[in-house]
Amino acid sequence: MNPSTLLALGAALLALVAVTALYVRSPTTGIALLLTARLWPGSEHATLTSQLPIGLTVLDLLVLCAMAAAVVRLLRNPLQARPVLLALGLVLLLITVSFVTGAAHYGARIAGNEMRTSFAHVFGLALYAVTLPPTARMLRRIGAVWVVAAYAESLMAVHWWSQFGIGSTRIQLISDGLTIESRALSAPEALLIAQAAVLLLCADRLGRRRFFLLAAPLLLVTVLLQHRTVWLAAAVMVGGWLLLYLGRGRRALPLVGVALIGVSVALATALGLLGGAGGDLAASASDSRTLMWRATGWLGLLDSFERAGDWLTGLPFGTGFARMVDGGLVTVSPHNYYLHLLLRTGVLGLSAFLFLYAAALADGRGGSRTARAVQLLAYGQLMFAMTYSFTAEQGLVIGLLIAHALNARRRIPPTGVPPRQARPSHTPTIARNSVPLV
Repeated sequence: MNPSTLLALGAALLALVAVTALYVRSPTTGIALLLTARLWPGSEHATLTSQLPIGLTVLDLLVLCAMAAAVVRLLRNPLQARPVLLALGLVLLLITVSFVTGAAHYGARIAGNEMRTSFAHVFGLALYAVTLPPTARMLRRIGAVWVVAAYAESLMAVHWWSQFGIGSTRIQLISDGLTIESRALSAPEALLIAQAAVLLLCADRLGRRRFFLLAAPLLLVTVLLQHRTVWLAAAVMVGGWLLLYLGRGRRALPLVGVALIGVSVALATALGLLGGAGGDLAASASDSRTLMWRATGWLGLLDSFERAGDWLTGLPFGTGFARMVDGGLVTVSPHNYYLHLLLRTGVLGLSAFLFLYAAALADGRGGSRTARAVQLLAYGQLMFAMTYSFTAEQGLVIGLLIAHALNARRRIPPTGVPPRQARPSHTPTIARNSVPLV
């Protein structure tokens, strides 16, 4: 190995150590790097080197640094074992076993390519977020970074629309001889934008009117991106926010406003008042072909389980997703995160994943405003997972959900121990020049 190669490796190692230290000392800055990584050209797909058994991308390295930082933070402040943490640990264990088995059968590169985005990135960042302090200040900082990333994604969508129109589920474009999606952003990017809008609605530092005005453009972009599952996820999150808002005795003005906006858009689309854009929205809303096509493929993928052990722990990464749909061979991912988990981690992994959500949501109910905001994002995730797989940023939501649940459990007094009594406010005080009683 020549000196220049050694120098490059040394510089790369120092850079990774520096980024890991950044994640340990400044989580907000580290999360900002993660959320903006998708804006960097090739950060998710272009490999940095071809000499390793697994091609690593920029996002891979950021997640690895975050996981290393999580280990450091856990060594400094160990967490008490809880069922929700055991569920997360079981999912991580099953993912590791599936990868090792897949690497032995199909090669590390093939197994790693399937594992990286929807599993390593998601649960690696979940582990990191669990170690963060679940304070209102921390969530406000993360929310601010989330909103900035969402507005950057929205500007990219506006630029796309200025060139190609808003598109629809039934329209495809030709670019450089290849057929590409006509919608400006992918479903995970649209979900990030919808989640940013909900975080703004749940914010408590500024006046609600200003935050609502900031959230409204993001909700509009979410609608125009035409991902119907994201529409449903956004409806779940916004509906939950409205219930919480009205439950605190507030006026029903937000509910009336959202209802009027929804009815107005629906009527304008039905009457053709939105022109070509309205036609594209109507076509996307009424198109049922994609769902039926996916459902047929889901049933075909379940046929790949041949033994009881396959159902228990799943098939290893690298097995692929080959199935017959409408007489043709399909090899793309299943577009259902629950099924994806079942295929690669079995019933054990899927059950642990669902238990993780159930336990975290149950332990964290009735918490602070910030905890309720994270819970709303989690409910939206559960809807989104019906037809899409998670990406890296959703792991942060999972980890923050667990962190808030653990914090809520720490505040609950043990059984049989009465809560601490507040000190009476009318306790008499001794005057400055008085003589104390003996």
